Amino acid sequence: MSDKIMFAFPEVMDENKEVVKIESRGYKKAIKSFQNKYPKLKAVMVEWYNNNKLNHKLQKLPMGRKKKLEG
Repeated sequence: MSDKIMFAFPEVMDENKEVVKIESRGYKKAIKSFQNKYPKLKAVMVEWYNNNKLNHKLQKLPMGRKKKLEG
């Protein structure tokens, strides 16, 4: 059995007019891969199933560090 979870982004329609779905091991990894594909979005609704219960959350983008380390 796989430990990956399917995360759906229902408000964002792809070129194929389908809901964007990303399979990932965690919420943060799914959001990071999504924001790489759609860098201009400011917020997105995320849906996923956990223990056969539908969860959803409005996530502000970009998610991650605000400051970058200087070399």
